Amino acid sequence: MNTAEALTLLADTDRRRAVAALLETETTTIDALSERLADARRQDDAGVESDADRFERTKIGLIHDHLPRLADHGVLEYDARNGDVVLEDASDLEPYLAVDETTVSIAPQNE
Repeated sequence: MNTAEALTLLADTDRRRAVAALLETETTTIDALSERLADARRQDDAGVESDADRFERTKIGLIHDHLPRLADHGVLEYDARNGDVVLEDASDLEPYLAVDETTVSIAPQNE
């Protein structure tokens, strides 16, 4: 994957957070990942929508956009029927992720 493709994939906050979560756990479920991303959104939007609505919107975004897009680039595999999500290869994305306590942002890491 070239730099432009990597940065395009990481341009979305939920995709960055999903990749960061998978780098920590390597396997998860769609529901667990949705919950984690919805919790992060709760901090971002200061309670504008209900927890249930936030979770549902996050899960829909994962299933219909973020997971297929990441799978198309070989970053992960997922099964929408049983809910499994497995990290495959995020090595092209990892150099652009910088993680702190509050967010995941795009930034080249100095080695």
